[in-house]
Amino acid sequence: MTRYALIATVFAAVALASGTASAADKKPEPLTLKMSASFTPSESDVIARMHVEPDPRSRELTIEWIAEDLSGGSHVITLDGDGAAATHQFAIRRMPEGEYTVIAILKLSDGSEIRRTSRVTVIGMFPPSISGGSSAQGSAGRLGPSGRR
Repeated sequence: MTRYALIATVFAAVALASGTASAADKKPEPLTLKMSASFTPSESDVIARMHVEPDPRSRELTIEWIAEDLSGGSHVITLDGDGAAATHQFAIRRMPEGEYTVIAILKLSDGSEIRRTSRVTVIGMFPPSISGGSSAQGSAGRLGPSGRR
């Protein structure tokens, strides 16, 4: 039993040492993109949060959103190298129903680009048969201001 315990201890020590070394050697990502929602109802806002590691070469951060029908938009944020803010956010307002690809592009002074992508699904409203009928059907039985039909 002590032999197995010794082997288990050695494996645990090796695993712990290799995990610690790789975490210490790991550099932070130059650009990260996080969305406030992956699924959202139509006409709602989605917030894109981007983190840019300080770098003197950072010049521009572009956020683009593109639907399957190629509609969408973009927004550009100018950066001042390593003196720029590290965290940026942009609200994509009143998104219509559809599947969207959201892309964050960090442009550096040497001409290189770093891209991160995320997907957002905007879900439309239920059809009238599911939500209880159309507005014309729903108003037919309502009482008027004086209580008469």
